[in-house]
Parts: sequence; structure tokens; C-alpha cells
Amino acid sequence: MESLNKQQLILLALLVSFVTSLATGIVTVSLMDQAPPGVTQTINRVVEKTIERVVQEPTKQAVAVVTKETVVVKADDAIIGAIEKNTGSIVRIKEITGDGVSSFAGLGLVVSREGLIAADISVAYRKTDSVGNTIAKSYQGVFPDGRVFPLNIVSSSQERGLIFLSPIVQDKEKGVYRFTPPQFFVGELILGQAVIVISGDDSNSVSTGIISNLVQKTISKAADTGTSPTSATTKELIAIKTDIRSSDLVLGSVLLNLSGEVIGMNAGLQSVSRNTFVPIQKVLDELAKATAPAPATDAVN
Repeated sequence: MESLNKQQLILLALLVSFVTSLATGIVTVSLMDQAPPGVTQTINRVVEKTIERVVQEPTKQAVAVVTKETVVVKADDAIIGAIEKNTGSIVRIKEITGDGVSSFAGLGLVVSREGLIAADISVAYRKTDSVGNTIAKSYQGVFPDGRVFPLNIVSSSQERGLIFLSPIVQDKEKGVYRFTPPQFFVGELILGQAVIVISGDDSNSVSTGIISNLVQKTISKAADTGTSPTSATTKELIAIKTDIRSSDLVLGSVLLNLSGEVIGMNAGLQSVSRNTFVPIQKVLDELAKATAPAPATDAVN
């Protein structure tokens, strides 16, 4: 070693390094042959994935890749999406007098695939002249696509202040024309929750705000404990108040959450104040009564 010059020392170091790396490779291959299949499969997947990303060549074995992304949804996007989901369900109801004059009566909401429309009862309330004679009127529904259908009154509830109307579709369009009911939300609402209102007499107008009050009443329900009947009290939501200006809204305005689900409409007893809405559950309860089959009657001999 002492007789070697600098160049010879460097060559010797390279030779030792080469021999060491060669021995390491031989040992690694031997260990890989003895390793369990799961270990080699994991290593192969890592190598293949690296090649796929760097060399951009297709792999022989499919590799499942799980990625997590954080999606930021802007309030504006949520509002726009909610409106787009419900514009097809809003109907403008017009009343036609005997002399052919039409006027806006209020908004209606399509609540079934058959086209049944829920509205405040006052849009089709029978009016009388000064001597008490009923003023003859008919009703039309202007749908979002511009189609106009005559409307027929199906049922009404004076107690709830709601009315249901059905469009009169020509025979050639039955089963062809598609009505678009919205998605309904009947879960729990929260004070301060952001809401959207679709309104407007000639065209859609939009207002945003929050739920400012949830009006509830305490009701008693009979409860059967197995021994003797008892009564239990519970709270029932009867009105949804918002901070939206009443002057910006019309009769029948529809209340939405940011997911685009209908949570209420300005109808019934709550229509006195335009920024107060009846919960959609109340409307659906009346819808169930309106569409329930008539009870069977015994034949008379």
C-alpha cells in the first residue's frame, strides 16, 4: 500500500467499491427470492407506479390510486345551482275574467310528476260582485318553458289556506309532456341558516337571507304506554320567518336551502306576510289528502 501512488490508490478504491456493490446486489436478489409474495408485490407496485409517472408508459398491472381533494364551494355557486335546480318547478298562475282579461294571481309549485300545482288558496278564490253574484273566472298556468295550460281546481283546504290545481293537457301530449317536481327537505331547520327565495310576477327574481325565526306550537298527542293512555306534548313547526324584505316577494314565493331543496312556500296562513313561509311538510300533508283514493262505499241493493 505504501508503494502505491495517488492514481493507483484511487483505482484500488473504485475496485473495492465495485466488488462491494456487486456483492450487495447478489445478496438482495437472494433475499427477494426468499421473501413472501406480499412484500414483493408491494415493491413491484411502487416501482411500476414510479415508472408510470416518470416514464409515462402503461403498466402491466393495474394500480389503485386513492386521492383526497378539498373542494371549496363558493356561496355564489351554491345559490346559482339551487336556482337552476328549481326554475323548472315554478308556475305563474293567471286568472282570466269573462271578458278575456288576464292578470297575475300568484306563483304555484309543481309538487308531483303528474303536474299537480300547490298554491295559496287566494289565487283561485271565488270572488263576487256588489250584489253577491260569483264572478266567472278561469285559470291558466304559465310554465318555465313558455307553455300555457288551462288549470282545473282539484282540491282546497280552507284550514290550511292551500289549493291544488291540475293542468289540462291535450290527449296528444299526455305522457309526453314532462312536469318537474323539486326536491323537498323536511328535516330540522336552524336559526341563522342561509336561504334563497325565488319570486317574481313576470319573470324569476331571487332574494337571499337567513332564517330569522322558527314559529312552533305545542301540541298534545296521545301515547299508549301499554297500561293506560297518556298524553305527551311535542312542538310542531308552523312557520318559517326570514329577514328578506316583503316588498321584494310575491304570493307563492318558494323558499330553498343552499342545496336547492324546497323548505317552504309563501302560502296558506303565512301568506299575509310575504317573508314568512309555510313549511313544505304542511304542503305535502295536504297533497297526500288531495291525492288519496276515495274510500270505498258499500253497494246499495
